[in-house]
Amino acid sequence: MPKQIASLLLLMLLSVIGQAQPKLSTKNKKAIALYQSAIKAYDKYEYDTAEKELELAVDKDKSFIEAYLLMAQVYQETRRYEQAIEVSEKAIAINPDFFPNIYLNVGNLNLFLGRYQRALEHLTRFISYPNIRPNLREKANKSIATCQFAVKAFENPVPFNPISLGSNVNTPLNEYWPSLSADENTLVITVNLPKDSSATDIYRYGQEDFFISQRDTSGLWGIARNIGAPINTDSNEGAQSIAAGGNHMFYTVCRGVCNIYVADRLPDGSWGNPRTVPGKLNADRYSDKQPSISPDGNHLYFVSTRPGGFGGYDIWRSAKQLDGSWGIPTNLGATINSSGDEQSPFIHFDNQTLYFASNGHVGMGGLDLFVTRKQSDTTWSVPANLGYPINTYRDEDGLIVNARGTTAYYSSDRNTDTGRDIYTFALYPEVRPIPSSYITGTILDESNGRAVPANFQLIDLERNEVIMHTNADARGEYMVCIPSNRNYGLFASAEGYLYHSENFSLQGVHSIDKPFRKNIYLKPFAVGQVLVMRNIFFQTDSYELLSESAVELNRLVELLRVNPLVRIEVGGHTDNVGSDSYNQQLSEKRASSVAQYLIGKGIDVGRITWKGYGELQPMSSNETEEGRAENRRTEILIVGI
Repeated sequence: MPKQIASLLLLMLLSVIGQAQPKLSTKNKKAIALYQSAIKAYDKYEYDTAEKELELAVDKDKSFIEAYLLMAQVYQETRRYEQAIEVSEKAIAINPDFFPNIYLNVGNLNLFLGRYQRALEHLTRFISYPNIRPNLREKANKSIATCQFAVKAFENPVPFNPISLGSNVNTPLNEYWPSLSADENTLVITVNLPKDSSATDIYRYGQEDFFISQRDTSGLWGIARNIGAPINTDSNEGAQSIAAGGNHMFYTVCRGVCNIYVADRLPDGSWGNPRTVPGKLNADRYSDKQPSISPDGNHLYFVSTRPGGFGGYDIWRSAKQLDGSWGIPTNLGATINSSGDEQSPFIHFDNQTLYFASNGHVGMGGLDLFVTRKQSDTTWSVPANLGYPINTYRDEDGLIVNARGTTAYYSSDRNTDTGRDIYTFALYPEVRPIPSSYITGTILDESNGRAVPANFQLIDLERNEVIMHTNADARGEYMVCIPSNRNYGLFASAEGYLYHSENFSLQGVHSIDKPFRKNIYLKPFAVGQVLVMRNIFFQTDSYELLSESAVELNRLVELLRVNPLVRIEVGGHTDNVGSDSYNQQLSEKRASSVAQYLIGKGIDVGRITWKGYGELQPMSSNETEEGRAENRRTEILIVGI
């Protein structure tokens, strides 16, 4: 039962028990004695005894209102909500104005069961009383807002057709908390295993372990297998998040308080020893859990009860430091966090769209799923409820979305025969993230073929904004997620090498459905090496530089400033469309435009020459648009150091 309802029930109980005997609604001494005996049993958590005593009490006097009210409390404590409503209604029928708080209580019980119209009737009656406490009026108004939202949501359902992942993933056990790699080929789930085969309540007597499934070439999920030691232990492990490349996993371990751990995948496919995330992320006396790692690996989103929040669990974010540790977390703010609980944050592969669950924002009741979008590094849009029937009166949480933004994964107990299972459904367009693809490969030294753990930046060329910032691993392997809504420059750099640039717009050469694999060969910084500048753009059939070129041009300016003895030649190249003479003149003018930009930024003219090569030095065939695009380029030749 939601926390806010439980607190109201306790308040009502105190009101009932606290009434002095002369004010009781009955004068039947036997009924009163049974009622007092029931109170003592209730205080000792002996609910069966309390229930029997109360049944006898109302047999003695069927108009004994307090006995019905306490009986409703017993039913609520033992999760028999239908019966709690039934006996509360009996108390109301005897005297509608005897205890106004009963309308708030029954209204919230009906809300908890998804009976919104009936809940509205009771809640509206409650706020009609003039002398109710302000905090209870506030709670009632919030519940009324929930009912009103839910009624409209029922009238305007969103598209929703959940499909089970099948028997290779789902079993009669409870499976939940799915997490997914960017290529959608690795799925990790949390499974609740029975510690004892005779246990009847698996949530109380079960143990949470991780299972992993791989998608085969036909698109089907393989049998989910226990990840095993050293990650899975005798304690509970859960609420995991896989890094975009599938080689790192962040997850929750609870021993008293909850902390966030990380484990790395080894070259043989096994997992290394887990460790608490280094740095200042985990609090000593407060729970930190449910991590979600950003696609560039630089931010970790999670929920925490630490001070400085807005109430209950809030969503926080920690930034990765230069030494690999995690910095002091910051709260995502009042736009996202509420006085209730926020849960299960998931930052999408676009690095801009965040999904989460909350019972503090207006929704269908319980935990609802919401989406918000990053507006700046510190601000987010007002969260949007995903709507009915994705959200219901029950708790919904733990939703993730694939890189392309088309398919959501979540867990549900909609099939009571198999418990909680993992489902997918098509996400309707209004709540989709920015579709994202990725480029993956290995970074190598061109001179010797050795791996280079290079630094990567994905930059929005129009806004000059860093979208992703990550590093290749020690083996030189990298994965960079690329949202589809902008024209991006991708830059790889390492000390002692010329940087390498690529251009991505996910149109034409690259697409969402065809991720791009490319091994990148970094060239040692030396005379005779050539840097291809793939993010230099001109007006069509013109030598006028477009503004998007400034990102890479300024990177070249910085390289020349840091290396004041370097001398370069700017080379202009074209495809074979047009006459030879036209292409030659165009390439010369474009090379000159780049040189003049550098000079205008303070680079000594004596360090720069420029030359046009026309169509004479193609990199690829001019028979395809892709090839012609590669041939239209600007190159920098190192002529002196």
